Amino acid sequence: MSTSAVVHVLVSGLATGSIYALMALSLVIIYNATRTLNFAQGEMLMVSTFAGWAAQRAFGLPLGVTLVVAVLAGGLLAFLVERLLIRRAIGATHWDVLIITVGLSLVLRAGAGLAWTHDEFPFPSFFPNRPITVGPVRLAPVSLGIIGGSLALMLVLYAVFAWTRLGRAMRAVAQNQRAARLMGISVERVYSAAWVLAAMVGAIAGVLVAPVIFLSTRMGLVVINGFTAAVLGGFGSMPGAVVGGMLLGVLENLAPLYLPSGIRYSVPFLALIAILLVRPAGLLGRVERRKV
Repeated sequence: MSTSAVVHVLVSGLATGSIYALMALSLVIIYNATRTLNFAQGEMLMVSTFAGWAAQRAFGLPLGVTLVVAVLAGGLLAFLVERLLIRRAIGATHWDVLIITVGLSLVLRAGAGLAWTHDEFPFPSFFPNRPITVGPVRLAPVSLGIIGGSLALMLVLYAVFAWTRLGRAMRAVAQNQRAARLMGISVERVYSAAWVLAAMVGAIAGVLVAPVIFLSTRMGLVVINGFTAAVLGGFGSMPGAVVGGMLLGVLENLAPLYLPSGIRYSVPFLALIAILLVRPAGLLGRVERRKV
């Protein structure tokens, strides 16, 4: 295997891992604020991407406006889900909320199938198809674009959590909801903001990856890889979500080079099991100690 081929596979793996990292981040944002998992996150990504695609086809929108439509659709959907379903179950256990989101994912997938069918559709790309040649290495512009766009979004999220009032409120609620409420923070508003922000991140990930894997009702299954990436990096850790996503993508793409191709999608999960056996909290996670 030549060096140029390995570099190409690594870049493709980082591009795939960037999408996994964004999905992991969207899961972690909700988890940190509410201590619940949203297994409908993948289907919400899918519906918001379909909404942008439908608007683009109906009105001939440029790609930038299509992205805005998808993000707004994702934010609106998350707001409605949080207000109409999740907030009504605020007294339920975390397992109850998890089951609600699993059921919601099935409803959204079925609804999308009724609205747009279960076929695959091409999605316009922000990036050209002509490979970029750097010495002996040929790189796909879509891979570089996904990596660059994902890293830019991650920096924006870091700025939001580090320097904005909303970010400080979300971090306070994640640390101690009762103390945050006593300090005058509206926990309910933070819940809603976390769901909306996570859905917007997912919508951007959907628009970035749809040109590569095609737009379909099955693209929401990427939530499984996002969850795996979040656990691999340390669930609850945003840097861990990024590291876990990148590592997962690289492992998926490198495995066929040295192992039978049929084991490609098993290798990351085997690595996950191995890491969790050695470090149960994940790569960058911390073990929480609680008094009983």
